[in-house]
Amino acid sequence: MARIRGVVLAWLLILAGHTASAAETVRIAIGEWPPYLSEELRHYGLAAHIAEVCFNAANVEVEVGFFPWNRVALFVENGLWDTSILWVKTEEREKVYLFSDVVFEGSAVFFYAKARPFQWRNYKDLVGLKFGGLMSASYPWFEAAKEQGINLEMEVVSDERLNLAKLLSGRIDAFSLDKYVGLYILHKNFPQESNLITYHPTPIESWPYRLIFTKNPRGEKMRNAFNKGLKIVQENGLLEQLLDDAANGRYVSRLAE
Repeated sequence: MARIRGVVLAWLLILAGHTASAAETVRIAIGEWPPYLSEELRHYGLAAHIAEVCFNAANVEVEVGFFPWNRVALFVENGLWDTSILWVKTEEREKVYLFSDVVFEGSAVFFYAKARPFQWRNYKDLVGLKFGGLMSASYPWFEAAKEQGINLEMEVVSDERLNLAKLLSGRIDAFSLDKYVGLYILHKNFPQESNLITYHPTPIESWPYRLIFTKNPRGEKMRNAFNKGLKIVQENGLLEQLLDDAANGRYVSRLAE
């Protein structure tokens, strides 16, 4: 996997402690979820890149395999692959896997056009606005508002790109989506208009993302190595830089290696 842009000194310090022939190689099983994970993106996506630099900081090489998500979970459970990326800890999953420390917080936010400023603190602030939605998605915030007697308007489409186009044309006021997924779709499909759309900083909901590991001695060893590397990457500012890179569209394609 390739080099990192930005925070050059921090990366050089990591490389200084990372020998050419690392003592271990961790095997990471993942599925497609751009911009976090994809065979088509630089460093296989934001989350794979973060995992790589964290393991490298702990002197561990990485091997990445892409599979359907249901197979990913079984491969890690059975020890065929050591770990997987972007999982939320639950009581049921803790019975099966070891979990890393929190890597970063994922969040759903409202996207809107800068020409039509959007503010919200509670569901009542959303009354009178028209929202975009996706036919295949569920929206807990929309249902929660309805349970509180707050009726909101949503117009659903088959593709999130249509929601961005409708924002640009003024046909909707806002739509909700994972922050980094929304920014990825925006930069990839509307590069010339990307400065016309933004998101509200208040998250609708958030999820603490971790890695899962096989529940065995090797899994525990790899988990401890990752946590060690994660702490290094957090403290030297590299994690924040990688998240900023994703927000600015630097994981749109492999051409940005």
